[in-house]
Amino acid sequence: MSDRDALMAAIVQNPDDDTPRLVFADWLEEHDEPDRAAFIRLQCEAARLPRGAEKKQLDAAADALLE
Repeated sequence: MSDRDALMAAIVQNPDDDTPRLVFADWLEEHDEPDRAAFIRLQCEAARLPRGAEKKQLDAAADALLE
């Protein structure tokens, strides 16, 4: 199993824990995928916030990376 596959399996096994996602984001950054890493981090941060202006800004930034 590759490192990427192991990280993805950890995410699937722990759906309510952001830690595996953030570890995967670090791994992505180390493997020349900084935009995808930033996208994951923005989504994790936005998910922790209540509805409001700050959440909308994070969601907008994530959407911009997705495009």
